[in-house]
Amino acid sequence: MHPAPVAWHVTHWGTDQWSRGSWTSLGVGGSTTDRATAGTPVDDRFVLAGDATNPVAPSMTHGAYDEGVRAARWAIDGGARRIAVIGAGFAGLGAARTAIDLGAEVVVLEARDRIGGRAHTVALGRDVHADAGAAWLQQGPTNSLARLADQWGLRSVPTDFHRPLAAAADGPVGDVAAAHAALAAHLAIAPADATVADVLPAYLAALTPSQRRDAQHAVDLELELENPAPPHLLAARTALEEPGVGVGDRWLPGGYTALQQRLANGVDIRLGTPVRGVTWHADGVEVRTASGEIHRADRCICTIPVWLAPELTLTPGLPAAQLAAIQRLVPGVVEKVVLRFDERWWPVSPSGYLRWYDHPASWGEWLDLTDGVGAPVVAGLIAGTAVSRHHHGNDEAIALAATAALARWAASVT
Repeated sequence: MHPAPVAWHVTHWGTDQWSRGSWTSLGVGGSTTDRATAGTPVDDRFVLAGDATNPVAPSMTHGAYDEGVRAARWAIDGGARRIAVIGAGFAGLGAARTAIDLGAEVVVLEARDRIGGRAHTVALGRDVHADAGAAWLQQGPTNSLARLADQWGLRSVPTDFHRPLAAAADGPVGDVAAAHAALAAHLAIAPADATVADVLPAYLAALTPSQRRDAQHAVDLELELENPAPPHLLAARTALEEPGVGVGDRWLPGGYTALQQRLANGVDIRLGTPVRGVTWHADGVEVRTASGEIHRADRCICTIPVWLAPELTLTPGLPAAQLAAIQRLVPGVVEKVVLRFDERWWPVSPSGYLRWYDHPASWGEWLDLTDGVGAPVVAGLIAGTAVSRHHHGNDEAIALAATAALARWAASVT
């Protein structure tokens, strides 16, 4: 019998009212141009900015931060002296910090009772912290947040995604990398209007049983984990859009909160302040909160998840081309379970990275945080269709189910 966890944290990004998803993939007809279009300023008064609007680093925390910086410079270059920022995730914090450093007056309106958005550090007992949302600093050579972490002397721990300690529920692990490459090549030549759901069944059916097994593992932990949008909405040609994972990846034992707090230092952030609408005109911008307050500014930078932006009352509104681009950015769901134990009872991976090819897929990707945080802690990810199969019930039940998956992996490794 495996030990039970002594503490845990279970995410619910898919049902959280301020996220309702984790990150975006490209839907049918979508391209990276849609990301840039979604982030195009409107009437020189309003702009959307976040990880989804970054065509170079989509779905990355530094991609969100860079978009916030871009938006702040747009506002300042346009002569704005007072700027309203909606959202205090990395895009909002990047926008606020940049605008303040360039001499502007900034107010940040954040719906949650904390900063960070979908990057959220939680405590698992005294002096033990872990990231419940985004965790890794990826695309190392171009990661602006990694440079800030180094500048501020924050300790980081490398993860080698190319060397997981892997096991499969249905026998020895096959050549998943080759299966992934073959799958990617097949999807890349799919018809322009085809979804993954259109293409995948016939592709798998044409393979030998051994090939099909490896391909399914690639679907579970390459395609769905990186692009977790529903298969019937996910464009086949761009289903493996995610760039740069496995290049200089590392994580912060103190969590992303160390970066967030430094960026937020001295910023006027109004927590618990959901925004309901934004009106802009020749004289400026008016941002209306749920309580009826009006915040006036020269320009507004909106950093809420882009798929939620159409739910705001925007007057005079977004152009049709921009709305169409946003509709082609399809949100998916990745959830995380962080587990703390009294002892590390699972096999140790030299890279800190674990993979579990369950059948059907469950918590497949794990990071062993133990050596970094100084306590037996692991974080497991579950994505796409596996979420609906396994990620339900109360948090304790989910934590115990994830622990059982980890135990099955450990038994298969040993």
